[in-house]
Amino acid sequence: MKVLIIAAHPEADSFNSFLASRAAHVFEKQGSLVQTVNLCSKNFEPCEGQNFYPDRQDSQRFDALLEQRHYWEMHNLPDDVLRHIELLKNADLLLLHFPFWWFGMPAILKGWMDRVFVYGGIYDSKHRHENGIMKGKRALLTVTAGAPANACGHNGRHGDMRFMLWPSIHALHYIGYSMLEPYLIHGVRGGLDGLAKEKQQQFLDEKVRDFESRLININGWPIILFNKEEDFNEDKTLRPHSPEYSPFVRHNPGNWKADSI
Repeated sequence: MKVLIIAAHPEADSFNSFLASRAAHVFEKQGSLVQTVNLCSKNFEPCEGQNFYPDRQDSQRFDALLEQRHYWEMHNLPDDVLRHIELLKNADLLLLHFPFWWFGMPAILKGWMDRVFVYGGIYDSKHRHENGIMKGKRALLTVTAGAPANACGHNGRHGDMRFMLWPSIHALHYIGYSMLEPYLIHGVRGGLDGLAKEKQQQFLDEKVRDFESRLININGWPIILFNKEEDFNEDKTLRPHSPEYSPFVRHNPGNWKADSI
């Protein structure tokens, strides 16, 4: 198996970065070919823009999708983007390791998606969702947060962390990945000392052991369900008797109407 690990924590000695290294160790020990890319240490430029496309198809107005497709067809995308696309297409399993910052992924990782998930090369009008270009590949998010688990649950003060990750999960499924349930670790804190630091280390050590044991049995990892094309009408709305797998795609707005917020 070929594994690609994308790490997006700016501190090489962070617990999140350590988990990425342990994931690489587990898969290498099993005989997998592992590639790890740390976006921060590589100084990846996350801001998509016209400076990457000097010979634009439309010189008057910058259209990211238009230029991405044009440069893809001309085999002229920036070298870093081409390299990452090649890594993605060669890998059977993608792992994204990142801290939960401001209720989502760090900007560098979102920018990586903006630049690397190019129109024409990674998706197009005929290749999306279960028919996406990455069909047959799997992806896993490994996310650390400082807040305790009870504050990040369905009734937690900070909101449901699992739901907040849905846009990232959906984006990967949109280009064809089968999505594994994210691995979430709460209560990862710094600045502790004494007994609190000791308890924290015991907690983190336990999480590492659990993470590694689950990676060893990656084929048994739960897969997230999504609606398929036949679940929708021609106007892309959910058919009356189609199943609901997420509060983001549902039959009734319930208490989530925009005008009630």
